[in-house]
Amino acid sequence: MNILHLLSWFPRPDDPTLGNFCVRMIDALPEACHSVILSVCDGKDMTKSFEIKELTGAHHTHVQIYIRPPKVNIVRKLKILRMYQVGLRYIKKRFFTPDLVHLHVAYPLGQVALLWKKLFGYKYVLTEHWTIYQPQNQSVLVGRLKKKIVKIANNAALIMPVSLDLQRCMEGHGVHNRFQVIYNLVNTDMFKPSAALPIDSHRNDMGRAAVNDMQGSKKRMLHISTLRDEAKNFSGILRTIERLRQQRDDFELHVIHDYEAHEFKAFVKEHNLTDCVIFHGKKTSAEVAEAYRKADFFVLFSNFENLPCVIVEAFASGVPVLSTAVGGIAEIVSPERGILISQGDEDALLQAMNQMLDHCRDYDREAIRDYAIKTFAAQNIGNQIFEQYKKVKRET
Repeated sequence: MNILHLLSWFPRPDDPTLGNFCVRMIDALPEACHSVILSVCDGKDMTKSFEIKELTGAHHTHVQIYIRPPKVNIVRKLKILRMYQVGLRYIKKRFFTPDLVHLHVAYPLGQVALLWKKLFGYKYVLTEHWTIYQPQNQSVLVGRLKKKIVKIANNAALIMPVSLDLQRCMEGHGVHNRFQVIYNLVNTDMFKPSAALPIDSHRNDMGRAAVNDMQGSKKRMLHISTLRDEAKNFSGILRTIERLRQQRDDFELHVIHDYEAHEFKAFVKEHNLTDCVIFHGKKTSAEVAEAYRKADFFVLFSNFENLPCVIVEAFASGVPVLSTAVGGIAEIVSPERGILISQGDEDALLQAMNQMLDHCRDYDREAIRDYAIKTFAAQNIGNQIFEQYKKVKRET
């Protein structure tokens, strides 16, 4: 099958990690699925009106159109829409006529998918990751924006949300369509426990002692996020770490973050936490995988989420998780794999951190890893999506 992908979030030169989970999902599709991504973005120092480049991915081609952006915003939006038409003609000439369009995140690219459906009869399926449907964002999803998004979603041939909770939130906003929940995926070959640390070491005292010796006396918490506080509530984590530090000193919090963290670094310095809170900045996927292998447990204190890739990656690495029970997280975090607490409850976070520090090395890391392979392995997720493509295509 020939699939044309439209990504509302896609990696750009100025933000290479934006929407990278969408690209990973595309690359997980089986070889029988031929994938081309089409995107349009502003170029720098351009003399031409636009320029088309082909970028080769793991199992896809990315047709990237760079434009010289007009100064007037409405003119820019119209030019971008026209460039998607140009891109479609280019793909039909150079690659194929699409059997289906796969839209990743409804807005704004759903406007293009909807237009193509009306003009050319192209069916589209929608994979949704967006937290805008969550109750915490009810003041954002209103008015014209809500009407546009609901219309885009209701015109899809199928919606594939990344959690059941997200499906219910979409339905609560008036999206009445056919759904098939398909979770986020993980590369289980990259994200895996360290070979130096036996993942079945919990089974005997000698194994546990070996783990303690190899990992050091201080246990390592890991947090990975954008550090955008309205969503990730990292300030709540730091306030709790300050309280925890007054009780014990056998831990470190390691933080990998996409964006700068000046205010958080200032807090850490002001409150004398530099010995236990270590900022690492942005890391490559391989470096992130290595950070999981060194971690005793992963911590997330988000105010809202859907199905975070960081939890899926932790599980693939055999790492237990401490998280708030928001979005679809409760669908995958069980007592065998971690601890769930209420959103915003710093007292509960403190108690759970203490519990994790005392018992994190008692978890069955092999069982956590096995669950991730069965539930989130890239090949399995890719095959699930491809089966949905075939069902939609048969209905044509």
